[in-house]
This record gives sequence, structure tokens and C-alpha cells, in this order.
Amino acid sequence: MKYSLRKTAWAAFLAAVVLLLVMAVLAYQTTKLLVASEHWVEHTREVQQILEDLCSNSLSANSARRGFVITGNPAMLQGYKSAIRKAPENLAHLRQLTSDNLARLGEVDRLQSVLNQHFAMLQDSIDLKSSGHDDTRRQLEITEQSAAAAAEVRTLVDHMEGEEENLLQQRQASSQEIYGHTRVLIVAAFGVALCLLAAEFYLLNLQFTKRELSEQQTRQIRELVDAFFSSSTVGFGILDSNLRYQRVNETLARMAEMQPDALPGKSVHDVFGEPALSVESLYQNLLVKGQAILDREVSSATTGRPGDGRRWLVNYFPIRNEQNEVHQIGVIALDVTARRQAEKAIRRLSARLINLQDEERRRIAREIHDGLGQYLVALKLMIEMLKSSAGAERRGSFTECVEVLDKCISETRTLSHLLHPPLLDQAGFASAAGWFVSGFSQRSGIPVALDVPLEFPRLPDATEITLFRALQEGLTNIHRHSRSPSAEIRLQSDAEQVTLEMRDHGCGVPAHILQQLQDGGAQSGVGLAGMQERVNELGGQFDVQSDGTGTLLRITIPVPNPGGLRPAGEAERDSEVSTA
Repeated sequence: MKYSLRKTAWAAFLAAVVLLLVMAVLAYQTTKLLVASEHWVEHTREVQQILEDLCSNSLSANSARRGFVITGNPAMLQGYKSAIRKAPENLAHLRQLTSDNLARLGEVDRLQSVLNQHFAMLQDSIDLKSSGHDDTRRQLEITEQSAAAAAEVRTLVDHMEGEEENLLQQRQASSQEIYGHTRVLIVAAFGVALCLLAAEFYLLNLQFTKRELSEQQTRQIRELVDAFFSSSTVGFGILDSNLRYQRVNETLARMAEMQPDALPGKSVHDVFGEPALSVESLYQNLLVKGQAILDREVSSATTGRPGDGRRWLVNYFPIRNEQNEVHQIGVIALDVTARRQAEKAIRRLSARLINLQDEERRRIAREIHDGLGQYLVALKLMIEMLKSSAGAERRGSFTECVEVLDKCISETRTLSHLLHPPLLDQAGFASAAGWFVSGFSQRSGIPVALDVPLEFPRLPDATEITLFRALQEGLTNIHRHSRSPSAEIRLQSDAEQVTLEMRDHGCGVPAHILQQLQDGGAQSGVGLAGMQERVNELGGQFDVQSDGTGTLLRITIPVPNPGGLRPAGEAERDSEVSTA
């Protein structure tokens, strides 16, 4: 809408300018027409004046000749001489004024011829008088002829004056018509231009009103941002394209252990030193691509307290200008040190509980095997002794008791081995896995294919326990939930890590359980959560892929080097040293 109003306003303004230019051109043409009309009026009046002068020259010359003939006084010829001298000049001027009209030039030639004849007659009369042989009869003839010539001059002059008057009226009528049309056009153009200017004023007023509203909203947003900046417990900052802080709030300044007024104008390197070099390329990449970087966890050592570091969860986002170019970077930093310390403490507690659970299982298994198992064996021996001394009628009962005791001993041994298989300590995970998978297939009826390398090495106790518990939990879930007709287990290892894969062909894991596993496994079930926690404690990776055709569980655990780095219960992921 903003662009449309601006475009309309510009169109109205340009149209008004064009109309004003048209009005200026029309006004110029009208003025030019008026000047031309005045010129033609003057031209006609001048022609008429010259014609009158020629007629006057003819009359003056005739009158001077008559006075000289009557009186014989040469002084009377002054008027004749003056007329004879002026007539050629007036004719030349008249010819120049009418040079654009061929018909008028013909009339001028005719007038000149008549005047020349008239003046020749007058000259003959004067010459006759001056010779002293005055012939009255001849003078009368000349008088009559000159009168006729003067009359013809008068007629030609009147005709030419009338033609000039008609031509003047035609030109004035044409000028008036053009002037009238031009005046109408000017008035119409002025009216349209006035309307366009009024529309332009309305649009500008509307634009100013919207601008005021926009400025008011911007001011309110700025005040709201200022309030967030000043009162938020989250660190806020803005960097320019040169990675210099333009604005920070008190929380971010406190994170940098500086005063808020001291940060603006300083670069990231000035504030955080060498650790900032690791993220400068990250900032430059954000300036170029304009893609926000979210939930990046960084850490930094606290000044004066070595080893007492802070951890922040930082978001970086681009700030664009009107040309849609990234010219600033926004920084939002949340101090998660306490949360990470709590999570670390929880992981340690969980690891401790898991270790205690394994120790308790080992103790219970040993007590069942060494205590209850031995008692049952002793009881079996005593019953067999009683059976040998009993009569034939009671031996069948003792035989049944021995069979029941054999089943109890077998179940007791199985329970003890499930709690903690002795093979795990004696021969390692590969042997314990083969024993457990075989027993599981017999108990559940689900065929399980086990793929274990022939020379699978021994692993640290914590790793073997974790893999065995994961195998137990995985096969238990297949039996209880998947309804899979079969399963495959594959074990791989190299110098750096060991990988356990379990695949079934059942109904799959529900989507919400998978999502909970990705979010941390807090509500994904005790078995899966415990399995994931054991793997995470050893620095491994726990991945579950599932759909309607089955589930793939992949566990990868790093193998410590001979130096014994990453002892059990103390493995943690390396933290990236960076800065907000």
C-alpha cells in the first residue's frame, strides 16, 4: 500500500508538472498570437497611412500645379516638388510592407503607374506655363486629365485600404478564435492541474499521517526494546559490520566483566582477546549469507579464577537495512552455567546409581549362585539319598521332587546369569552376548542372528557392561513391544570405537517416543532412558531409527587408548571455547 500511494503521488505530481508546462506553452503561444495580431494591426495602419500619404502627394502636387498656372508664382511649386520627392519613397515603403502579398504588389505597381502618369501630366502643365507660351486650352485638357488621374489614384487607394481592412479583420478573427481556444485549454489545464495538486496534497498528507503513525510505532517499539535491554536477565548486544559493539545491555556487559558504557565501539577481539578469533569467521559468514545461528553453546574462562568457566547459550541473527543487506549482527546470550553444572551433577549421580545398580546385581547374582544355588544343590543331594533308602512306593515322589529341584536350580542359575553373567567377567562381551542371545531365542521363540567378529577384543569393564545391558534391554523391547518375527544383531569394532546394531522387523517405535529420545529421553521410558544415559556417560552415541517396517538401534562407544584417557564415569564432551 505504501508503494502504491507513493507511485500515485509521483504520477499526480508529474501530471501536474506536465500540465503546467503545457499551460506555459499555451500562454506563450497566446502571447505570441497577440503580439502578431498587434503587429498586423500596426502593419495595416501603416499601409493605410502610406496610401493616404500617396493620395495626399497626388493632391498636393495637383494643387501646387494649379496655383502656379493661375499665379505664375514659382514659389507655388514647393508643394509640387515636395510631393514629387516623397511619392517614390512612400511607394518603396509600401512595396516593402506588401512584399508577402503578390496581389497587393500588382496593385502597388498599378498605383505607381497612375501616379507617374499623373505627375508627368502635371510636369507638362508646369513646363507649358514656364515656357511663356501658355495655351489655355491645353492647360484645361491637362487639368481634366490630371483630375481623372487623381480620381483613379483615389479609387486605387480606397480599394487597397479596403482590402487591407478586410485582411486585418480576417487575421483578427482568426487570432481571436485561436485565442479563445487557447484560453479554454489554459483554463481546463489549470483546473486539471489544480485538481492534481489537490490530490497530491491529499496523498502527501495521507503519507505524512502514516509516517507519523509509523514513527510513533517505531518509537514505541524502541521504548519496548530499551525496556527489554535494560531489564532483561538475558544478554543483548548489537555488532556492526566491523564486529564492533554498537549497543549492549547490562547483562551482556556483566558477562564480559565490563561496564556497559565501556563496551560500545570496542571490537569482539578487544573484549574477549584471542578466544574471539575462533568465531570471527562465523560472524563474517553470517554477514555474507544472512543465516541466523541458533542455540550455539560457548564457554569462556572467568578472569582471575582459572578453571571456573562460564557457559552461555548464544543466538546470532542478521539485522538488515532498507536495501535488505546485512549491516549488523544481533546477539542474544543466556547464561546456562548453573544448568550445565546441574546437568553434570545429575549425570554423575545417574552414573553412580547405574554403577551401584550393576554392583548390586553382581552381588545379588553371586549370593544367588553361592547361597541359594548351593542350598538347592545340597537339598537335591539329600533328597536323592532319601530316595535311595526309601521304599519302592515312595521313590516316585522323591523322583518328582528331584525334577522340581533341577528346575529350581536351572532357573536360579539363569536368574543369576541374567543379573550378571559370569562370562562377561571371564570371557568378555562377545561370549556373554552369544550366551544371552541363545538363551533369549530359546525362551522367546524369536530367532536372532548374531554377527560377531571372530577375534573380538576385550573392552573396558564399563564398556562391556553398557553393551550387555543395552543388548538385554533391546531384546527385551523386541520381545515385549515390537511383535517382530526375527531380529539381527551386529557387533563391530576398530581401534577407536565399538558399534552395536540391533534391528527388528516389527511395528516400530511411536513417533512421540522417538521425539522424546531426541529431546533427552526424560520421558521415553526407563529402559531406553537408562540405555541412553549409560552410552552418554561413556561419551558414545545413541541413535534410534524407526518406521512401520521395523527399528534400528545403533550404539557407538569410543574405545579408550592404552593410556587410560576418559576413565569410566568421568567422560564428558569437549566444550568449544568461544565468546558471545
